[in-house]
Amino acid sequence: MEEFAPPKNWWQRNWKWALPTGGCLVVLTLIIIFVVTLVGGVSTLFKESAPYQTAVNKAKESSWVIERLGEPIETTGIAQGNINLSNGSGEADLQIPIKGPKDEAVIMVWGTKNGGEWSYKYIRISIDDSGEVYDLINNRLLQSKNN
Repeated sequence: MEEFAPPKNWWQRNWKWALPTGGCLVVLTLIIIFVVTLVGGVSTLFKESAPYQTAVNKAKESSWVIERLGEPIETTGIAQGNINLSNGSGEADLQIPIKGPKDEAVIMVWGTKNGGEWSYKYIRISIDDSGEVYDLINNRLLQSKNN
């Protein structure tokens, strides 16, 4: 009597290509998860920092900004720049994208921290469409539409 070998299952037929493909997909997925977590963590650190919150609050409270962008004013995208802190001192240089119903803009903030207190060299907003630049600390226009 002749014996027949049982039919091979899917894994036995396809393991030579499924194993490397699955392994590559797992590694790729882990890399994507790592990058998303890293970007999310940095973004959260920026958003919780005093320079970020001070700059966004000044923009939201400025009648000049409200006139140009409309309300509500919201942050968009991811802030760029850097914050360095060490032993109660540090430096921040950020660009924060914001928008309103009328236009979009970027808040630029540069400050230093000494003895636990932040002081700002500037907090400015640049309106995308018009190119206007406004000083949010001194409440004055630095660059108008016609410059």
